[in-house]
Amino acid sequence: MSKLFLMSLYYISFAPLWVSVLFIDIKSIVENSEKVCAETIGVTAILVLSLICLSILFFELFANKKEGTNRYEIKSVKEEKSITAEYLLSYILPLFAFDFTTWEGVILFMIFFVTLGFLCIKHNYFSVNVVLEIMNFGFYACVLENEDNIPVEKLIISRRKLNGCIGDNIYLKAINNDFSLDVEWKSE
Repeated sequence: MSKLFLMSLYYISFAPLWVSVLFIDIKSIVENSEKVCAETIGVTAILVLSLICLSILFFELFANKKEGTNRYEIKSVKEEKSITAEYLLSYILPLFAFDFTTWEGVILFMIFFVTLGFLCIKHNYFSVNVVLEIMNFGFYACVLENEDNIPVEKLIISRRKLNGCIGDNIYLKAINNDFSLDVEWKSE
């Protein structure tokens, strides 16, 4: 997957934080009509970046392109149910310590956020996110068999419920070394 797609996934993975910051900034704009420059820029930046990133995600996730995919047969499936909650608690909750109504707080947050983003994208790190859950994607740990009948284990992101698909073929596109996306399937 492209770096642009990974950057979009990274940004959107912080959706609960962005909604909270929008609430705080809009509340501050309504209550303080004098000093709202930081808040206005913050609201505008969050909304514009969210629209751009969501457009990129929709294009990549729903394109259903077969190019760059590999076919596997599903041998076993285990749904990963706690992966998003763990992400929210460990990555997003600590970021509420920043004050998004002051320039100093925004700059400190941006230093942290950009540094973390640089490391995630450089190392091809995929972060689960609540937006994927809202779009009805699930996370599955699967044992698959490739076309050479060699068993492989993969973490799969899919809109289908894979629990009932044992024995079915699945077409996967790699997001990184750990996660693959179920992009197309056919009955054969």
